[in-house]
Amino acid sequence: MKKYRVKGLQSPDCAATVTTSIKTHAGLEEVNVNLATGEITYGPAVCVDTRMLREAVENAGYKLEEEEA
Repeated sequence: MKKYRVKGLQSPDCAATVTTSIKTHAGLEEVNVNLATGEITYGPAVCVDTRMLREAVENAGYKLEEEEA
């Protein structure tokens, strides 16, 4: 399983912007971006296209980091 983190979040508005972008551009319905850790979580049993997730985060003006769990 891969973990994803967003770099550069500074406020709840930042997290909301990234969440909205991911929902819109990556097609994920259940998504949460933790402001404190930057970690992205999404609904169970969802196959994520990393390229689309990265594009969604970058479209919101942030950087996505991928980590091995």
